[in-house]
Amino acid sequence: MADVMAGLRHAGAFAERAIADSRATMPADLFEATMALYEQGRIEPRLIDGEYGWGLVDQGGKNG
Repeated sequence: MADVMAGLRHAGAFAERAIADSRATMPADLFEATMALYEQGRIEPRLIDGEYGWGLVDQGGKNG
């Protein structure tokens, strides 16, 4: 159970970092559209070439 909780905390911190990075670098309308897709569960934060980004949930890949 402790391992599961640690994994959830890590995933939450990763998502928070991706959201903060997106807010700082995206135009406001693109950020809002990205957050809408994230809240719908259609995209998830990804680490792409060492930078935070977003990818489709069903595609798999390197997640935080």
